[in-house]
Amino acid sequence: MNLVDLINVECNPQKVLVSHSSEYHENFGFQWNRFSKLQLDSFNGSNESRDRLLFQSELNEKDFRGKVVLELGAGNGRFTEILLSMGAKVIAVDYSSAIFANHQNHLSYINEGSLICVQGDIFNLPIKKSSFDIVICYGVIQHTGDNIGCMRAISEYLSPQSKLLIDIYSNSLRHFNPWIYAIRPFFSLFKDNNLKLNIVERFVNLVFPVQLIILKFLHGKNGIFRLLQYFFYRSPNSVYGINLFLQGKISLEHAKEWSICDTFDAWMPHHDHPVSMSKWNKLVHDLSKLYDLEIKFIKECGQGNCALLEKSI
Repeated sequence: MNLVDLINVECNPQKVLVSHSSEYHENFGFQWNRFSKLQLDSFNGSNESRDRLLFQSELNEKDFRGKVVLELGAGNGRFTEILLSMGAKVIAVDYSSAIFANHQNHLSYINEGSLICVQGDIFNLPIKKSSFDIVICYGVIQHTGDNIGCMRAISEYLSPQSKLLIDIYSNSLRHFNPWIYAIRPFFSLFKDNNLKLNIVERFVNLVFPVQLIILKFLHGKNGIFRLLQYFFYRSPNSVYGINLFLQGKISLEHAKEWSICDTFDAWMPHHDHPVSMSKWNKLVHDLSKLYDLEIKFIKECGQGNCALLEKSI
């Protein structure tokens, strides 16, 4: 299938199709153009993005091979890269200018016709509905300002015998970090993204060495040390990169960059509406009834909860 045929307006695949532009989520655009390659497995040397995609979806490489995929909230392309490497054809969409980083990161796939990048509003896309084998929307729903509306909007693009892969942040005690919600109102007072990033970098540079020493000591320990780990995981800045480093997945340099990137990501959203597992169950079941989808599973994953649904007809 030619991907251009799935676009409702004239499209030059060599360029990003801009169907809607807004400053609404441009903090994300700034972030992913600044850290344009950091979370790409091919750049950081890990399998983190691949492992997350396969764990959350409970699919394997052959399930993506030859499939036409709509990736919503694609950002700089950490999952786009994996989808393409597994043989999928992808239309990658993002609301922010992060999609330009995605485009630059995957020029070879664009040139061969396996990828089209679209900057557009998830609620109003110039893309043909009921046309995709797989629709994937990871790390996005809670940031749209309308969890239910977003889930319904993306379901419109499913074709018969297709799969819907979705997730959402959790507000459970295990995942909730009160620091970031206390920081955001003050952080939002700064309008310049370069200034915001400078603040984050200064803070991370200050605490990162201490966190590294402490988490290195706690790494792999059980009992009371697990409670101490939980306490340090609730830091105002992200320590996810440190954990990846301690697991031998990425370099120390990348670990610090990851902390800066994820901390900026955590402090700056305008919308962030995580839900409990019980609420997520209800949202997914309501969606399945509305669009006649079969729920294959609902489970905890990463920062929250995910689900796989299938459309049989």
